[in-house]
Amino acid sequence: MPVPERVQSEYIELLLMELQLRFLELPVAVRENDSGNTTLYIGGGSPSHLSVANLQKLFLGLKNVLKNFDIKLGHLKESTVEWNPEQVSDEKISLVADFGINRFSLGIQSLDDNILKMIGRKHTAKNALCAFEKLNEKFSTGSADLMFCLPNQNTENFLTDIKTLTDMDIKHLSFYGLTISKNSFLKQQIDKGKIPAPNEDLYAEMYLRGVEQVCNGNLRRYEVSNFALPNHESLHNCSYWKQEDYLGIGLSAHSSINGIRSHSPLGFSGWKNWVKNGCKNSELCFDLPNTNGKKLEMIYLSLRTRDGLSLLQYEQKFSEKFDLGRVAPFLKKGYITLNSSKNGDFLALQGEGWLWLDKIAIEI
Repeated sequence: MPVPERVQSEYIELLLMELQLRFLELPVAVRENDSGNTTLYIGGGSPSHLSVANLQKLFLGLKNVLKNFDIKLGHLKESTVEWNPEQVSDEKISLVADFGINRFSLGIQSLDDNILKMIGRKHTAKNALCAFEKLNEKFSTGSADLMFCLPNQNTENFLTDIKTLTDMDIKHLSFYGLTISKNSFLKQQIDKGKIPAPNEDLYAEMYLRGVEQVCNGNLRRYEVSNFALPNHESLHNCSYWKQEDYLGIGLSAHSSINGIRSHSPLGFSGWKNWVKNGCKNSELCFDLPNTNGKKLEMIYLSLRTRDGLSLLQYEQKFSEKFDLGRVAPFLKKGYITLNSSKNGDFLALQGEGWLWLDKIAIEI
C-alpha cells in the first residue's frame, strides 16, 4: 500500500531532525571531515517514490542541515540517489541534479517483462531502459542493478540482460543472486504454487558466466557483485568494505562510528519517539562483536573486494600474524591467491573462490 503524502512529509521532517541532532554527537574528527572526502547515499527504500514536492523538501532540508556544518551538498566527493524505473521523470531528475547529486543507482533487476511481473516489480523492460538512458545522460556516473537465479530465469536470459546494458555506455553494473526470505512476497507466491521456485542449480553457472560476460567488455570486478569502469567504483560502498566510519539516518538505519556499530529503533512509532526525545545514544541498539567476530568481519569484508585481505593490516589490528595454514586448502584449489605488493602481502579470491566467499571466510 502506498504511503500517504502526509506521512512521507512527516518522515522527512523527522529524518532531518535526526540528522541535525546526530551530527552534533559525532566525534570531531568525523564531523569535521572535509566535504571533498565525504560521500552521501540516499536510498534503501527508493527516494524516487516521493512526490516532487516532498523530494524538494528532502533536498532543501538536507542542504540546510549540512550547511550548518560547513558541508556543501554539491561539493561532496560522491552523492548517490536510488531510483525505481517507473518513478523516473524528467522533473525529478532535474530537481535532484540541481541540488548537486552526481551519481544514480537504478534498480532494474531484470529485462524480462514476465519475470518482472512474477517477482512483483511495477516497471517493464521498456520503462527500465528508458529510465537508464535518461539518468545516464544527466549524471556523470551511475549504476544499474540486476538479479540472477530468479523464477523462470535461465542463464541465457541473464546474459542477454547484461549484454543489453553493457551495450548502452554503462559505467557501473551490479548483480546479485536472489535470496528468498521466510515471509517475503516471493516465498508466499512460491508456496501457493503461483510461481515456480528458482533453479538454484544454475546459481554458480549464472554468476561465473555473468562475470565472464561483463569482464569481456570494459568493466572490471572490484567487489563480488560490483563491476565498474576505472574511477567509477562506488566510493560509498567501498567505505563499508574498508570498515570506515559511516552515519546512517532514518528508521532502523545502521551506523559504524569508531568501530562501534549500532542501529536506530526498528518500528516507525518507536523511531519517531526516539527522534522527538533527542536521539539519545543510550537508546541505540549496539552490536559489539568479540575479537573472533571482529576478525571474521575484517576477513569477510576484505575478501569481498578485488584488493583482498591485507595481512599487514590484519597483524596491526589484532597484534598477531595471520595463520596462512588456514588458507592452504583454498590456495591448493585455486580459490585464493597470495599477492605481494609494496604494501605487503594480500589474500584475494579468484576463479570459483568468489562463489565460496561465506564458507572461506568462516573456515579461515
